[in-house]
Amino acid sequence: MNEMLDLIRSRRSVREYDTRLIEEEKVRAVLEAGLLAPSAHDSRPWHFAVVSTAGGKERLLSGLAAPFRQDMEAAGLPPETVKDRLTRSQRIFRAAPVLILAFAPVRLPANPLDRTGGLEEVLEIQSGALACGQMLLAAHSLGLGMCWFAAPLFCPMEACAACGMDPAQWRPRCLLTLGYPAPGSAPKDKSPVRPEDYLTFL
Repeated sequence: MNEMLDLIRSRRSVREYDTRLIEEEKVRAVLEAGLLAPSAHDSRPWHFAVVSTAGGKERLLSGLAAPFRQDMEAAGLPPETVKDRLTRSQRIFRAAPVLILAFAPVRLPANPLDRTGGLEEVLEIQSGALACGQMLLAAHSLGLGMCWFAAPLFCPMEACAACGMDPAQWRPRCLLTLGYPAPGSAPKDKSPVRPEDYLTFL
């Protein structure tokens, strides 16, 4: 069987991490996989902030927590639900040895076929998603675990401030956790895929 296809089939989102530090060469290999992704116009519309120090993680997680709590309370969620969700997300983020925030440029390439700029933003999002997807697969190939979170979308100013990114030039797209899977942890199996539900052959 094809090794790459086996890798894709076996990858799972990992939310429980070992305390082991990740070798720097493995972190760089994961990041390189993202930087080598295809992108619209070969524009490479991304920047990745890597947070691994205790101080850096504390700044970031403190910045993420308050807006998340406020948004849940404003949505009318019960206090116990707010507490549980906040505690769970903070636990996952704190346990991961490395956090990677993906940023996209605010100013996008001019495209005469895109009068509103909306299509270029879609292309930027697609390009960034491809880069992050390649990092997820690279991490799995190296025996590491990763998970994708949308948390920075809900607090862009705080995410930029924690990572030293100018919000006039960059906007956060997602947060990726990275680490060795915790011993004994078993990521949830994916539901079986029924190709006929998703494919049309013409």
